[in-house]
Amino acid sequence: MTKLTSRNGPLHIGPGYPLVLISDALRLDRRTMTQLGAASDQDIVARMVGLARVGHTSGIDMVDIMISCDDVDEAALLPQIAVAVHDAIGCPISLDSRNVDALRAALAALRPYKALINSVTAEAHVLDVLAPVAAEFEAAIIGMPIGDDYGLPRDVAGRVAEAGVILERASAYGIPRDDVVMDAICLAPAAEPASMAVSLETLRRFHDELGVATTLGISNAGHGMPTRSHIDLAYLLAAAPWGLDSALVNPRTPLLIEEVRAIDFLTDRDPYGKRYLRHYRATHPTESSRRP
Repeated sequence: MTKLTSRNGPLHIGPGYPLVLISDALRLDRRTMTQLGAASDQDIVARMVGLARVGHTSGIDMVDIMISCDDVDEAALLPQIAVAVHDAIGCPISLDSRNVDALRAALAALRPYKALINSVTAEAHVLDVLAPVAAEFEAAIIGMPIGDDYGLPRDVAGRVAEAGVILERASAYGIPRDDVVMDAICLAPAAEPASMAVSLETLRRFHDELGVATTLGISNAGHGMPTRSHIDLAYLLAAAPWGLDSALVNPRTPLLIEEVRAIDFLTDRDPYGKRYLRHYRATHPTESSRRP
């Protein structure tokens, strides 16, 4: 079980806890910069905070921040966005970066809260650079089982093996197993038929054999298909009973929160449906106040 912290309190990722939804909407890429035009850092930060608010209002648990644009100074901008988002909505922060200077600056700015680094692969040139940063700031990591031995494994055994490499090296750097959330890898079935079955079995084995919390980048599921959000949501709901503990999702997916609250109830992550009922009452104040 992995525990992140923020002004809103602790957030647990792991078996027995509600499925954690991580917004993947906070992406600063060339397309976004084109839309913003001649934007200042202040404008960019405001845009990211606005996107974070949308997801938080709907019921998203945390955000993942990625800067993939060479036109900005990531080391200067990432901590600004991370702190502004946390100040605005108080949720845990995931930092989707391999820029060591940017990570250090953001993690230092977020102290004393525990953030997440997304993602650390089993490749030596990645693992041996990012793991020390995570250890230095006591951050948790998302492990991506892509490595030097199997590349991007197409089978379960390869993913479990590469995950083992991550856990072994992370431990050597002082990162406990509880601070690793392992990605079972969601490939687009439109390009990789039968890939979902591999991912689901990988989730199960990560729980049963490695004892780690799990995640998937669900927005990959519908890639290349019409109404992709329908496929994303179907994949997410199917993965939950196999051991999915968290997921990067598009917060604008129709019925996302309602369906996830329902699957948490059905899989006993929400005993007696207490969280489901809270959400229902918050979104249906008139109906929930009526007596049958």
